[in-house]
Amino acid sequence: MRLHTNSHGHTFHVGGRRRPKQARHTHPHLFKSLRGYVRTLPPAPDFDNTTDCQTALSMILANGPDPSAPPQVAVQGLGDCTSAGPGHIIDSITAGAGAPVVITAQQAITFYSLSTGYVLGQPSTDQGGDEVTVCQTWQQKGYDGRGTHAIAGWAALSDDDLADPAFIKSCAWLFPMMFGLELADPWLNIAGDGFVWDVGSLPDPNDGHCVVGLGGNAQGLKIDSWGFLGTITYAAIKQFCSSDAGGNLFAILSPEVVNKAKKLAPNGFDYDQLLADLQGLGGNAPAPAPAPAPTGPVTLAQAQSWVAAGIQQQDHELLTQADAIAAANAGLAAGWPQS
Repeated sequence: MRLHTNSHGHTFHVGGRRRPKQARHTHPHLFKSLRGYVRTLPPAPDFDNTTDCQTALSMILANGPDPSAPPQVAVQGLGDCTSAGPGHIIDSITAGAGAPVVITAQQAITFYSLSTGYVLGQPSTDQGGDEVTVCQTWQQKGYDGRGTHAIAGWAALSDDDLADPAFIKSCAWLFPMMFGLELADPWLNIAGDGFVWDVGSLPDPNDGHCVVGLGGNAQGLKIDSWGFLGTITYAAIKQFCSSDAGGNLFAILSPEVVNKAKKLAPNGFDYDQLLADLQGLGGNAPAPAPAPAPTGPVTLAQAQSWVAAGIQQQDHELLTQADAIAAANAGLAAGWPQS
């Protein structure tokens, strides 16, 4: 992991992504392909899920020098790309759901600590993360350790999937995509928005990185990295996300995403079966443990988090008013300190 300053004066961390120990051949249930679900759909249109959250996506989230980060890391930043990526996915899916959230550097550092064991102020613990462990943590604990913005599951694109640009585009049209890959040296020389990552150079195993895909067109997927928006071509996806290159490309499923995807493609896609399969194959995890009871007076933020946690335990995206009230009451009952 290293701090890199390119020829355009941009400084950021590279090498923060580590190859997962759970390789596809050793843990295939974590890498279930989406092909059987998506291939029946008509071709996806060009799309861009960054337009409603461009300010949020421009934030580096401590993956380099960041004045908005705590003073212990503001100057150097961290190798927290595996936390910044999920943070930007949350920015995008909440904006698309009409309730935009802007993830902060502090929140990204909190999730980095949850998913990797990083301790603020102890540089030796800044060791990066791998996307499988990150997804497991995100699902089990949420982004804040208390279930907020928890995902329902994730599924990988296989090497065969990666060779099919139309299929990649269809997946990205329905679900935000999370890349774990190793970068080519020319890719580090980003000048600003509009960069293109293409084939022609080999991946560098020392420069692992996590980026997210939030748009698609004939050229490739629109990605967000280090606060800039660019494109990774389909040829580069095939090469750099392959098993041989040590890469991965995951579709991220959350309640907001599934609800939106049902509206985009109401026919020909069995979402309920996909979620059931993910649960049966290890893609879904038990509900997060309840947060410790507060020692002082209950705050509004605490009560709101308990309500949100109660509602998130429901299996359905659409609830009746009575169901929502019951879920909120259950969340409050679970979190409220006992006298």
